[in-house]
Parts: sequence; structure tokens; C-alpha cells
Amino acid sequence: MDLLGKYGSGDEGSDGEGKQNKPLPVVEYKSLAIKNAAPLVPLDLKSHQRFDMPMAATKEIKHNPTAVSMWTPIAGPHNPFKKSSLGQEQGIVNNVITGFYEKTNYDNMAFEEQYHTYMRYGYSQDPSSLESKLIGDKDAIEKYNGQTIFSVVPAPVSDEQKQLRKKRKELTGNVEDIDNYQGPWGTYYYADQEEMPEANDEQKEHAAKLVLKKQKKKREEKEDNMEESSEFHGDKLYDYQGRSYIHPPPNLKPTPDAKNYIPKKLIHTWSGHTKGVSAIRFFPKYGHLMLSASMDSTIKIWDVYNQRKCLRTFYGHTEAVRDIDFNYDGTKFVSVSYDRYIKVWDTETGQLVSKHTSGKVPFCAKIHPEPDLSHEILVGQADKLVVQWDTRADEIVQKYDEHLGPVNTITFIDNNKKFLSTSDDKKAFVWEYGIPVVHKHIAEPDMHSMPYVAVHPSGKHWVGQSQDNRLMVFGAVAKVKLMTRKQFVGHLSAGYACQLGFSPDGKIIYSGDAQGRVFFWDYRTSKIYKKLKCHDQVCIGAIWHPIETSRFATCSWDGTIKYWD
Repeated sequence: MDLLGKYGSGDEGSDGEGKQNKPLPVVEYKSLAIKNAAPLVPLDLKSHQRFDMPMAATKEIKHNPTAVSMWTPIAGPHNPFKKSSLGQEQGIVNNVITGFYEKTNYDNMAFEEQYHTYMRYGYSQDPSSLESKLIGDKDAIEKYNGQTIFSVVPAPVSDEQKQLRKKRKELTGNVEDIDNYQGPWGTYYYADQEEMPEANDEQKEHAAKLVLKKQKKKREEKEDNMEESSEFHGDKLYDYQGRSYIHPPPNLKPTPDAKNYIPKKLIHTWSGHTKGVSAIRFFPKYGHLMLSASMDSTIKIWDVYNQRKCLRTFYGHTEAVRDIDFNYDGTKFVSVSYDRYIKVWDTETGQLVSKHTSGKVPFCAKIHPEPDLSHEILVGQADKLVVQWDTRADEIVQKYDEHLGPVNTITFIDNNKKFLSTSDDKKAFVWEYGIPVVHKHIAEPDMHSMPYVAVHPSGKHWVGQSQDNRLMVFGAVAKVKLMTRKQFVGHLSAGYACQLGFSPDGKIIYSGDAQGRVFFWDYRTSKIYKKLKCHDQVCIGAIWHPIETSRFATCSWDGTIKYWD
């Protein structure tokens, strides 16, 4: 039965049978609430606009977007409450790592005004607000009514403040009394104090900066007035055959298979430096000459044979000379000094070949041992860098930047293909020559800095002068690692860069000592052979003669160089 058939058409009345029809019931329909889970996307694109992706080949956009559309939030579901690092909406993309920035023009006068106002009174205008809004110390804003440094009228100085101002002491004493009479150079004092108050930290720092500036200016003036020269102390520079002193004696020939013996007695002492001797080097292969660098800023060449006197003195550094090194044939040598200069000298004529500086203090220098690369010098500096100089072009061609402290030593290893550097950061790095990437990193928690390094004559090992009074042996070819079974102890070298080395046959290892001694060990068994007392002060340099089997030279901070047999 349908609803109309049961209840009729809805109008009251009678049907054909005379029955009364009932009215239809009133039915109310309630609409359900509709929730849209998709977030609102502010997309203001018109019907004719169309965003096409740029073509990969042509990199073109097929429309001209407005600035408003470019700054609208990114289309798509996003968190409407999320802000960027600078507080902008999510649609603003950061154009730097730390956020978003845009260029603007700002008057220098206005910047100085606000800067000095903030430094003086503690408030300034808010730079992020276009309105004249002040930020900073509220009490100061109320006190000065928001005025700037250029508009604030200074308060008048009261009589009490004038009395507190510093005054010069009255002239007291007799003019003839030199100790008590100060004259117009008398000290200042305050009215309520007898002497001037002690300077605060800011004043002390400012005074220290002035002293450093004055010292720098004085050093630059000395460098400008510096003249490189040398003085020959012999009778004749050339003999009847035209040979100079750098030519070795004819009877001096290398004997590679000779056995070396520990020296026992002193045979000669050279004394010509006025201050301590910092380094000595024998002439390559022959050792008939010896080069010495001193803290008196001079370099000398000594005759090892014949009369054993000083042959030439090199002048040119204004500060103490730290390190020296011969090239492969001894015709030239390099010197580095605390005056920040690296200088290359001609051994025979004493003339300056070239000088270089990077503005930093060089601690060590090594000329490349290969003849075709002898124009390149590696320099370890106080600014944690190892720089590679090309002396022909007077420029730095490579920088090795990995150390965390001043570089103390540079040593070539592995047939001069690599070099080793040690630093105050207690690390040792092995580098491929010319490649500024660390090839081998040597660092242990119990390691100490090694201010001097020597390579075994076989080239398979290298030894470092550790600052815990030990000599530490490392591999130098295949595996650059510590050889724990070989440790040489007994000497005192902590705090000093005492030179160490090997005998030419490689069986004896030696090292200087802080008490002026030289220790000799058996390299195979690590047993102490001999302790030789050489100097009264620290023995900073010790070197074995390359040909003589038992000849040995030492230098000290007492200014002497001694020759032993």
C-alpha cells in the first residue's frame, strides 16, 4: 500500500464509500554536517593562467608570474602554523644557510647615529620596524626622551665634578734632586686620591694594542733598512786551479760500507757566535764544510778540515735564525728566521738569491732533495700551515692545511715522494708531495709532540723526539705505524727540540740532551752504549759526519760548536 492510498491525498473529506480521509503526517528532514579533511590552499590562479614546468633543455617558463604569486605560500598540504627561521611564512624560501636576507640601502650617518646611541645610552630604533619604535633600556628611553647621541644636550659639569678631575701634581723638590724632582712630567692624581687609580681591563687592553702596534712598526722599519751581505774571512776565495772552498778535498771520498764508532774525545771547538747556536748542518755527501745558524741573527760557514776556521759570515736577518738546510749539491742553502723571512743564499759567493715572506713566522724549511725540484721549498709556519714556495716565481703554489698547531718539522720520506710533518698539536701527518690531502694520520691519546724527526739511512723507519723523554720509532714505507718494541729512553729532552740522528751505517742512534749530554743507543737492542758530556747548557744540535767513521759535531745554547772523535 502506498502512502497516498493509505492516507489519501492529504485533503480532509470523504471518499466514495463515505469514509473520512486522515491528513498526512508532517516529516522533518535534518541535513548532516559535512567536514572537509583537505587543508585550505590559497591558490589565486585565474582560469586563463597556467603554470607549466620549465623545459629541461631551454630552461624557459611559458608564463610571466607576478611578484604576488611568487611570494604566496607553496601550493599543497602544509602546516599553516609552521614558520621559517626568520618568522616568515612557509612560502618564503631561504636564500642563505641561516635564513633569508635581502639587500637594502642604509644611510651611513643614520647607522652611526643609532650605533653610538645604543653604545652610549643602551637603546636605538628597531631596524626591523618601519615605524619609529625604540628598543633597549626603557629607563634610559624615559630619561633621555628617546633622543639620539647627536640630539642629547650634555648636562653641565658641576663644581664637584670639576674638583674630581685629574690634576697634575705640584712641582716639589729641588731641581738638582734627580730622583724626586719630576718637573712638567709629574704624575696625575684625583682630588680625593693621592695617586691615579689602577687602569681597568679595557685600558690595559688598549695599552697592549698600542705596544704591539709600536713593535710592529719598529719591526717593519728594521726590515726596510735590512741589507743582505756576507763577509769572507779567508785569504783567497779561489786557488790556483780556480776552485773555491765548496769543492771537497781530493782525498775525501765516501765509503758507504764503513763501520761507525762512537766518538770519545774532543778535538776542536768553534766559537764565533755571540749567542746560542740553534742548528748545524754538514755539507752534503762530503762534510768538509759545516753551516751554523745562531740566535745572534747570523749564519756562518766553518772549515772542518785544514785550519778549521770560519770562512764566511752571512748577514741579513734581523731576528734569531731558527733553521737552515742545504740543497742537494750544497751550492745553495735556505734560512728561516723569526723576522718572518725565508732567504735563499749562494754558498760560494755569499750573495742573496731570493727572499720570501708570507707574513707569518717560519719554524722550519726543507729544500726538495731532487735536482729538478730544488727550486721548491717546504716551510712549516706558526699559523699551522705547511706552504710550498716556488722560489723562481716568488709565490706559494700549495698549502697544506690540516694541523691544529705550529708546524715544527718537515721530513722527506719514501724516496722523496712523500713528506712528514709534525706539530704542537701532538699529531704527525704524511702527505703526498703536491697534494694537500693527508695520506696518513698519526695521532694517539698518549702521544706527545715531536719537535724533531730523523729518518733511518735505509729509509724504512723514522724516529721522533717525543716530549716525554723518549725516542719513538715508526715505519716509513708500507705501514706507517708505531713500533712499540723500539723505544729509546734515558735522556732528558722534555721542553727542547734536541736534534737526533743515525750513524751512516744505521746501527747507532743518538740524541742531544737538556743537560748538555749526547746519548748513543744500539738501534737493534735499544741499549745505551755511551753518555757523552758535551756542553754545560742544553745540547740542541748533534750531527754525524757523513764520511768520517767516528767524527761527530755538537752545538749548544752556550754559543759553541764542538767536534768529537
